[in-house]
Amino acid sequence: MKDLTLKTLAVAVGISFLAACSGDDGEAGAPGPAGPVGPAGEQGPAGPEGPQGPAGEDAPTAGLATYNVVVTNLTHGQPLAPLAVIAHEPGYYAFKAGEPASVGIEVLAEGGSPAGVIDESKEAIQFLDAAPGSGPIMPGQKSENITLVVPVLDSDNLQLTVTSMLIDTNDAFTGVTGYDISNMEIGESVSFTTITWDAGTEANTETADTMPGPAATAAGGGGAPAGFSEVRDDIIDAVRVHAGVVTAENADDPSKEGLSSSVLDQSDRFDNPTAKVVVTRSR
Repeated sequence: MKDLTLKTLAVAVGISFLAACSGDDGEAGAPGPAGPVGPAGEQGPAGPEGPQGPAGEDAPTAGLATYNVVVTNLTHGQPLAPLAVIAHEPGYYAFKAGEPASVGIEVLAEGGSPAGVIDESKEAIQFLDAAPGSGPIMPGQKSENITLVVPVLDSDNLQLTVTSMLIDTNDAFTGVTGYDISNMEIGESVSFTTITWDAGTEANTETADTMPGPAATAAGGGGAPAGFSEVRDDIIDAVRVHAGVVTAENADDPSKEGLSSSVLDQSDRFDNPTAKVVVTRSR
């Protein structure tokens, strides 16, 4: 009887213990700390290309100004030799009235070549650019478009020199030196005319063996041998306004002007202005 009572008591205690353990859960505790960052995911696809930016200036011409020069021959019958066209700063002069011509001007005025004038200009500290014409300019015709390119920074202090020989003469040339073309706007044009100068380096005999042009050639002379001569035989060794050709017209009439040795005629005479120059800034 005693053993049964002890067993009964043990079962009762166990049941009470189980009942106590089967009560409601307590409140949840605070969250624990975050775990370590996981590995990076795979790289996503490339995004679309952005829009193209505005085009910049072409590198070879960036910061440069461009000028186009066209010359018209205003004479009745005088062809003009290839041009010498020079862009420069103030202080350079290819020639000066009343002073002896340079060798470059002498070569141009007697033989028609622009090379010497251009070479002399390149020796000047004021030089910026130069270009020769490609061929003669016939009466009433225009030259090709001659292009000069200079730094934009020099466009506000820019001058132009243009020279060309009147081919059917001894040493006559037309042109201007130190003409101001500063501060031209892009698209702007300026025009001016030029007179004829006597280089003062060769006597104006107007003979076939002293002139290089077609009039002398037609008379059995002319050509390269009749061009430049190192000997200066003019009475006045100085550049001056040309008095015009005499020609052989009325050479047999003592009461009128005429030069019996001349191979020129009335069609070779000229008056001022001799040429028209148009300058356009294109860039």
